[in-house]
Amino acid sequence: MEELDAQMRSSYFILTKNFTRTVNRFIVFTDGKHNIDIPHGTGQRSQFIDILIKYFSGLEEYEKCEELKKLRELVIMAGD
Repeated sequence: MEELDAQMRSSYFILTKNFTRTVNRFIVFTDGKHNIDIPHGTGQRSQFIDILIKYFSGLEEYEKCEELKKLRELVIMAGD
């Protein structure tokens, strides 16, 4: 469970660090050398954000959910 929490928090911080950058290149994980990203136009970007929102809602971290909702709106407007 600790690994899941670490992954979710890592993805949250990467995605919300810079919304413009995230909309252009949706990196969900990086280890310094490698990046895992979700390609544009697949519809999976907003789905990934929904997973994060559900996770943080369960932990009652609603401020994170609000940031993720803003990001999701931008991602959808850009073509998901």
